[in-house]
Amino acid sequence: RMSNGAGKAMETRAEAEGPVENAKDVAKTEKENSFEVEVKEGVQTRAEEEAEERAEEKAETAKENSSEAEAKEDTPKIVKNLEEAMKMKNEGNSSFKKGEFEAALGSYMHGIELCPIEESAQLAAMHCNIGAAYSKMENWEEAIKSCTEAIKLKDDYVKAYARRSLAYEKTEKPIEAYQDIKKARELAPRTAKFVLKEQELSVKAKKKEEEMKDEMLGKLKDLGNQALGYFGLSLNNFNAVKDPNTGSYNIQFKQ
Repeated sequence: RMSNGAGKAMETRAEAEGPVENAKDVAKTEKENSFEVEVKEGVQTRAEEEAEERAEEKAETAKENSSEAEAKEDTPKIVKNLEEAMKMKNEGNSSFKKGEFEAALGSYMHGIELCPIEESAQLAAMHCNIGAAYSKMENWEEAIKSCTEAIKLKDDYVKAYARRSLAYEKTEKPIEAYQDIKKARELAPRTAKFVLKEQELSVKAKKKEEEMKDEMLGKLKDLGNQALGYFGLSLNNFNAVKDPNTGSYNIQFKQ
């Protein structure tokens, strides 16, 4: 049985401990609330930063679009006009006759810019004239491109085929040169120079084809020898014998 003195001591101790525990709980709660406030402030700050970044990006995009629009406004619009295009073509022809090929190129190119798209024959003529100017300057690759554009616009353009044939010949492409001069001769069969040139290029084209064939067979032979080498063999171990009756070949093995 607990004495009255001991009971009073325990009550006094409990009363003393109560405020301490309450103080700890309050401090813990305040600390948690403070952390939550910091987290919320941090989230809010990051959101504000992202909003500012998006605003800056939009402003930059708007600035770029404005600059592009201003550039377009500053660029003069080209109005299609056949009459003006023909003036430029005639100026080009005049410069060409004087041997001023750079000037002729500029005039023809400007003429193409001015020429209405439905005027395919005139566009083809100016592209072909550009090919002629490049040929005079011995810029054969550009001559080929220009004549090709002319042929796209007018697929029966004799002069464009003839000029491109010359450019192909100068770039050592006799097969393509022969095909173009053959087309020109077919379109203009009474043109003697086309007939003679076709005969000349026919020989060169066949020679080129033989060279290409030999080169291809050589590569195939090297490939075959490489494969057979794993078995200690080569293509020299095989003979192709033609059957005189059928024209076919029989492959015979030899040691």
